[in-house]
Amino acid sequence: MHFDHARLLAAWKAAGDTTDAAVARRLEINPATAWRLRNGVSRPSSATLARIERAYGITAGELFGGAR
Repeated sequence: MHFDHARLLAAWKAAGDTTDAAVARRLEINPATAWRLRNGVSRPSSATLARIERAYGITAGELFGGAR
């Protein structure tokens, strides 16, 4: 399943979260995790996906190549 990394970055940018620290605060995750997500080193866990949906309004389906 393809992970749409660019879509995640666009959602972060649209919300004004331009640093790993800002993303980490909003998602309540470790800044190192935010860095790994930002740089495409890892995919979000299911718990982080739920936080992304609440914080940025982007669904897991949208991030994994589903509906827009």
